[in-house]
Amino acid sequence: MAEKKLLLYDDLEVGKRFKPFVYVLSQETIRKYAEAVEDTNPLYLDENYAAKSSFGGTIGHPTTAAIYSLSAIMTEGEMPPGGIHAKQYFEFRTPPRPADILTTTATVADKYIRRERKYVVFETNTVNQNGETVVVGKMTAIWPQ
Repeated sequence: MAEKKLLLYDDLEVGKRFKPFVYVLSQETIRKYAEAVEDTNPLYLDENYAAKSSFGGTIGHPTTAAIYSLSAIMTEGEMPPGGIHAKQYFEFRTPPRPADILTTTATVADKYIRRERKYVVFETNTVNQNGETVVVGKMTAIWPQ
């Protein structure tokens, strides 16, 4: 299997838009994620309970957004070893649901050097198969190279 190229700081230009990342959210992923973060809210796990809620069925855990947001940044390469995920922000618009086809685009929003460290800021936008915005996000990473 071919290695992905490394995304180097000098090659990341502000405004660069990465190839979209497409992800199908499954009920199994929702269940595993809820178990991993120890959040057993029945909106994620119990179809009968969730069907009676205002959502009308199970929904994905909000922070599953980390799965597809980070993947969207890495569609054309990967962060070199030694990078630090400094901070992340999500604004949730519509809950993701099982079987949703989520398409996430990532853009380099900013980059700067502070205290001799290289920072890159990414913005992500995720829509479902109906074109509804599910989540927008911003991630800041300290880039190693």
